[in-house]
Amino acid sequence: MHGLVLGTIPSKNEVVVRHDALLGKPAGLAVFRVEPASTMRAVRIGATIDGTADTDSTPWVLRKIRVVGSESVTGAPSDSVASAPQVLRNVHHVAIGEYAPEPAFLDQTGKPFNLRDLRGQMVVLAFVYTRCRDARECPAVSARFHVLQEEVRGQPVHLVLVTLDPAYDRPAVLAKYGKTFGEDPARWTFVTGDPDTVLDFAAQFDVTAFPDERVGLIHPERTVILDSYGAIRELIDEGSWTPDEIVATVAHDRRLASNPFERLDLWLSSAAVAVCGNAVAGFSGFTDLLTVVAIAGFFTFLLWRLGRGIARGAT
Repeated sequence: MHGLVLGTIPSKNEVVVRHDALLGKPAGLAVFRVEPASTMRAVRIGATIDGTADTDSTPWVLRKIRVVGSESVTGAPSDSVASAPQVLRNVHHVAIGEYAPEPAFLDQTGKPFNLRDLRGQMVVLAFVYTRCRDARECPAVSARFHVLQEEVRGQPVHLVLVTLDPAYDRPAVLAKYGKTFGEDPARWTFVTGDPDTVLDFAAQFDVTAFPDERVGLIHPERTVILDSYGAIRELIDEGSWTPDEIVATVAHDRRLASNPFERLDLWLSSAAVAVCGNAVAGFSGFTDLLTVVAIAGFFTFLLWRLGRGIARGAT
């Protein structure tokens, strides 16, 4: 197989590849599981690769990967997904400290919505889609937003979920979805709009959804915290955050008293993902750090005892 890597999913050892014709199948877009998993370290978005593909399994398996070049991944998708909005988008990628983009959206009631409308409030924003079939992904994010909604009640904090499936997730669909999770429209907004506008907005936060026949859409996790002026204060690249961690972070950004251990927990989780990639996206910060330290200490002790035993035997 020869193809171009459009995205990587380290937590699942999978890559999204736009491939040439393969085993009688036309050129198109597909998700492959990489074997051995250690090969993931060499695979980067934009790499052109050769490899051996096994299409008898689900997902397809890719072995013996060899990087042969690189290409820009900005541009129109392959013909196999030409009917969908452009997958890879030529946009400015935002960073902490910048003001968030403020395109025109629609909320779940069908009314115009703009992030500018929320000036004066902190904003917690994430990306989901209503047809997500993996309970650990979008439904889990939505459920945590429900808890977060109750924990920030009475505070100048607004929650926003942006759909990654804007052609299907129209206002009526989002309204029904929101009711499932007990949303209060005064404090929690679901956002859709023109598909290109919505997907360009998501891409500016490095969130791109790749269509997959097995699961629907594959996309990275990213939660954003905006200050009351609309500037980006936090970009959280792991999906195991807790509402208490977000509450503590928001309170700290507002210069209010907050739980330092919750903030440390979130920082450790985010730092682990930043250093090691999404393969540690389930890392739960302080608790797991203590567990890792304890395990390392235990094995260090065993090695020390073993070394002493060997040294005594030698004498």
